[in-house]
Amino acid sequence: MKKLFLLFFLLVSASFCFAQFIPQRGRPLPLPGSPQNNPTDPRNQVPAQNDGGDGKGDENIDSLRAKLDKKQDSVVYNSTYIKYTKEEYLRDSTRLFPIDTTTKNFHRYRIIDEPEHPTMNLGLNGLSYRDMLFEPAKTIGFDLGNHYYDRYLLKPEDIKYYRARSPYSDLYYETPAFGRLSEQMFSATHSQNIKPNWNIGASFAKKGSRSYYGAPARLADRIVVNHLNAALWTWYESPNKRYNLLANGTFNNLKGYENGSIFNDSIFTKPTNVKPEFEAARLNTAKHNWRDNSLYIKQFYNIGKQKSIDSNAVVLPTQRISYTLRLQTQKYYFVNDGFDQTGLLKHYYIYQDSSKTGDTTKLNHISNEINYSFYLRGKSVSFLRNELKVEVGIKQDFYKYQQYTFKTNFQNITLNGNANYGFNDKANLNVKLSQIIQGRNFGDFLYEAQSEIKLGNKVGNVVLEAYSQNQSPALIYEKEISNHYQWNINFSKTTTQHLGFSYIVPKYNFKAKAEYYLVNNHLYFAEGLDGDAYPAQFGGNISLLKLTLKKDFKFGKFTFENFLVYQQTDHEDILRTPSFYTFQSFYYSKAFFKVLKTDMGIDVRYFSKYTANKYAPAIGQFYNGENVQFDTYPIADIWIRTNWKRANLFLRYDYVDRGLFSKGYYTVNRYPMPYSLAKFGVSWRFYD
Repeated sequence: MKKLFLLFFLLVSASFCFAQFIPQRGRPLPLPGSPQNNPTDPRNQVPAQNDGGDGKGDENIDSLRAKLDKKQDSVVYNSTYIKYTKEEYLRDSTRLFPIDTTTKNFHRYRIIDEPEHPTMNLGLNGLSYRDMLFEPAKTIGFDLGNHYYDRYLLKPEDIKYYRARSPYSDLYYETPAFGRLSEQMFSATHSQNIKPNWNIGASFAKKGSRSYYGAPARLADRIVVNHLNAALWTWYESPNKRYNLLANGTFNNLKGYENGSIFNDSIFTKPTNVKPEFEAARLNTAKHNWRDNSLYIKQFYNIGKQKSIDSNAVVLPTQRISYTLRLQTQKYYFVNDGFDQTGLLKHYYIYQDSSKTGDTTKLNHISNEINYSFYLRGKSVSFLRNELKVEVGIKQDFYKYQQYTFKTNFQNITLNGNANYGFNDKANLNVKLSQIIQGRNFGDFLYEAQSEIKLGNKVGNVVLEAYSQNQSPALIYEKEISNHYQWNINFSKTTTQHLGFSYIVPKYNFKAKAEYYLVNNHLYFAEGLDGDAYPAQFGGNISLLKLTLKKDFKFGKFTFENFLVYQQTDHEDILRTPSFYTFQSFYYSKAFFKVLKTDMGIDVRYFSKYTANKYAPAIGQFYNGENVQFDTYPIADIWIRTNWKRANLFLRYDYVDRGLFSKGYYTVNRYPMPYSLAKFGVSWRFYD
């Protein structure tokens, strides 16, 4: 508690210090040619003064003018001077967006607890997870199969590029408000323009966690999660807006201990005198280490005429050519000291006479992609815009793979196509095609189609979508050479057919979506004859229906947010997901002292009972084990978030209803989820 008050005092003191030098608002810079820059403009003339007949009026005016001439003009920058974009917003034109300074969702910092994308996980922010809802990846080509740390990675496509009229910095810090420092996060971002059309920036983030249950070797203070993400980037746009260059370097070093679960399977049903972090665990020295580094360069060049809209702020090119280069190195390590005496790690294929496991997997990837896009505009009429945008491209991927003694090199060549036809401002049709025409994954394809029909602001929009996917098995399903797992199997490609219908009414914060999936040759991990994880493929069809509803209600200063998902499959023994998931948030908004915009509320999550997966720590894979189901109850978090000048702050208490329905819960077999804990977070932005 003392640390909390000390931190709060420092924040308050710092805020007042900055307030002395940085007022909240300032007048903007005068534009070239504006009256403010023209001294002869009548609006800039000093009106004649009455000297009262004493002859001193002119002297006073001259003194005033001298003081004004000596006074330096100054501009106080704020968030309105900072814009940002991402690569996906530059594919058609240069589109900029204001930075988000609101507190919406600010208190929901755990990436594995996203309200609309929940996960089954090991209970600690930074450790392995898998999606709780059925959300298959729409990708084709080579896939290594390691995805248990994906959300913690900083990828080239995640980089934000800024257009900053003044240097911009953002600091973020999250920590428990009191008690054990179980989870902490820190990040810093800085960006500034070298020239009006040339921006550079850098970011650094650190994530650390300690075990809630079963600390390795019962060392409660040991750092179990130690993740580092960093990036450098630059964005250049030529003065005539024809050429754009994006370049970035991303660096990821993710480290996580594996405790193999705790021995006490009745920790929530039987009394114990042992503190949770001192519960005995099956593994004490095992850990994963991911290293993922990339160099990314993308260039656009506009050819032919350019169509300007929004007062020349946005330029739509008639033709555009782009080139993308990506160099990526990935290294995956799993190490463990000593033989496992618990039977969790059942085999020792490589280090049979050694007490140390050291598995290494390396992948180098070079990607080159060229795309060309153009517009075809026919004669338009009052009700028909008749505009077609076509984009075609080719992509070459070269891979160099090594695991233990197995080494291989291979490549894929992919043809891409994208056609977007605009009937008018209220209807469009988009078709995307990707096909691997040569290489290791020859025959993979992804065909997508989407149409949006806008029926009006009050009536809403209708979105129809479909895709067909043919995907090669991920490498981990077919070939594995590590100390504890070895196999060499051939599987068939997995095909997925998807149909979707959405109805959206933005005015009323309403969205409803119905999806149908038909999956053939589904790949997953099952429990083998030895009781451990082993790859498997279901040769038939699996159907899944998914219904999603999202609706927000506002009653004066009260807001009630709702997100509900219903899933039903004909093979629940294979696709182990809950049939029902819901997330609600209810909060009250008020401005205290006319400046502190504050929200106070409660978040409640609930998922129905399902058969829980088991987890294989040596390969980071979740697999279908015995038929074990856990009772489920609502999980509630209370919170308060506020905005004070340039700082956003939150204070939350997780799992506030612990003990009301149960003493704890699981999402993965044998891995208890976190207990109740108060947490505090602050984000502070600087514009100079």
